[in-house]
Amino acid sequence: MTAPPIAFVGCGRITRAMVSGLLRGGRPPATLVGVSRTGAGARALSEEFGIRAAADPADAVRGAGVVVLAMPPHETAGALAHLAGLVGGDQLVLSLVASWRTEAVAAALPGVPVVRAVPNVAVALGAGVTVLSPGPGAGGAWLDLAGQVCAPLGDVTLVEEDRLETVSALSGAGPALVSAFAQALTEAAVAQGLAPHTAAALAAQAVAGTGALLAAPGATPASVMDAVASPGGMTQAALDTLDELGLSRAAAHALDSAVHVSLARMTTA
Repeated sequence: MTAPPIAFVGCGRITRAMVSGLLRGGRPPATLVGVSRTGAGARALSEEFGIRAAADPADAVRGAGVVVLAMPPHETAGALAHLAGLVGGDQLVLSLVASWRTEAVAAALPGVPVVRAVPNVAVALGAGVTVLSPGPGAGGAWLDLAGQVCAPLGDVTLVEEDRLETVSALSGAGPALVSAFAQALTEAAVAQGLAPHTAAALAAQAVAGTGALLAAPGATPASVMDAVASPGGMTQAALDTLDELGLSRAAAHALDSAVHVSLARMTTA
């Protein structure tokens, strides 16, 4: 099956991650085109990856099988107004825009199938996860197409749209939250005399190795902790300290804060 051309409207960090992952997965650069508000982002991606930088949205979406919306939420209304009439019912819109529900995007682009997607930055290495939620009338073949486009980027899963703000906080923001914990571990080890580069490398490997363990069939966070911690041992002492200081409570508040921001700026039809 021939890969449909993909147009990225908005060329920020997540677009860069997706382009990197798609090319790593074997997609030809000639099948990707980017356009950005000032043109600088699209030109940067063109120089780095060899994709085409379009002069304007009309040029970008012309002939594209999939149009990826990747602009900031506050720029989305203007971008959709510009795209109305340029994108047709034979093209899939894959919206990465946070806080914009599929019905709001579809209302601005009548007759166009819309699937909302939440990827994370690990898609750049083909090791991410993309969560999909179909808009009204965008199931079946359109949802299959969205899954095919995202498959080279890592895992693909479906979640109902009412839960996508939590998905954004957990999966989308997850790499930053996990990195914050890795940074805290690094700083603690440096404070005890470990060289910064050694501490950083060990923390990074702990995160990477734990991810592999958690991804194993049947594994859970509890089973990994049980495999490492012995009763009365150093690991159990460390886990007990995290529990006493409220790690679970801090994580819950962090997700609540992220979801609150997303819901506060939610745009519906």
